Amino acid sequence: MTKDATTEKISPTREDKFQAYSPSWINRLTAWVSRLPGTSWMYYLGLGVVLFLIPSIVNWSEGVLPSGSFLPVQGFMPGVIGFFLAMFHYLDKRAGVSLAAMRPALKVSEGEYQELNYRLTNLPAGMTLIASLITLAIILFTEFVDDPYHIEVLNISPVSTNLFRLIYFFGWWVLGAYLYHAIHQLRLINRIYTQHTRVNLFRMKPLYAFSNLSALTAGSIAMVLYGWMAVAPGVSLADPIAFILTFIVLLIAVVIFIWPQLGIHNLQVAEKDRLLEEANQRFEAIIGELHRRVDAGELDQMNDLRVTMTNLEMELNALKGIHTWPWQSETVRWLITALVLPLGLWLIQSVFQRVLAP
Repeated sequence: MTKDATTEKISPTREDKFQAYSPSWINRLTAWVSRLPGTSWMYYLGLGVVLFLIPSIVNWSEGVLPSGSFLPVQGFMPGVIGFFLAMFHYLDKRAGVSLAAMRPALKVSEGEYQELNYRLTNLPAGMTLIASLITLAIILFTEFVDDPYHIEVLNISPVSTNLFRLIYFFGWWVLGAYLYHAIHQLRLINRIYTQHTRVNLFRMKPLYAFSNLSALTAGSIAMVLYGWMAVAPGVSLADPIAFILTFIVLLIAVVIFIWPQLGIHNLQVAEKDRLLEEANQRFEAIIGELHRRVDAGELDQMNDLRVTMTNLEMELNALKGIHTWPWQSETVRWLITALVLPLGLWLIQSVFQRVLAP
């Protein structure tokens, strides 16, 4: 996530001209980070490290943990915070690049294009705040229902536990904004596809622009789930509840990938059906002409009909082979690997454990 012309393209100075609403605190943060020297990901990584070290240093100073030692689960939420903030930065930057790649297929004026770019790379301040507040309220509600952590090993120091609680709540605050970011951005992508795109089955490349963005958004959510299951004590896919939760999250990830592109897929299917219908009508006409000539005994001028029929058959076969989903096959393979590989490794491990168990 190095700074380049794309980052500058969505800087606040450029955005003010097309500002449809006040940008969220996320966008103000990423814009500030973009102006700092060096690569952006270093700052998000640094924030995660700092948030991890604060409660750890307290544990070391109080002697409840040996100096330099830590519990893996303590690094999860700080890592998630840094990861999500970095993904905010990267996905917005990627969205601007994707929109530019799709520009030849868009039927919008320059002003409309700039507005789409702003909306695609900026969250509304008010709605982002509401999304975070709702998420945090849900988590706080669990305080009155049940222990939200189920991580007894963290209760080793009252001070560090309270610090971790603050980090925990901030993590959910960021997660709420991230979920809203996914909904906002992917819904807008669907609108761009269905309302502002010229459907041309023979010029598909610009339509692939947003598929990687959707795949990255879906994959990032699955990565956080697998990360939690890797570090949380006592959590395993062997637990039916954990397995069902994993299945639900993976299903959500698949929906996140497909949903923004479903509208343009339907439009392309309709266009493909239209072209096939036209080609079939022509083929029917040439068959009718063939029958007429045979019945009339005009068999000495059939070569032109044979050439025409061959060309129409080639057209029909070409149309039938057109792919109507706006993504490339390698994108789908990458996403399936990211979603399914951890489950496959767990299944293999479980089989070996049962086979080799005494």
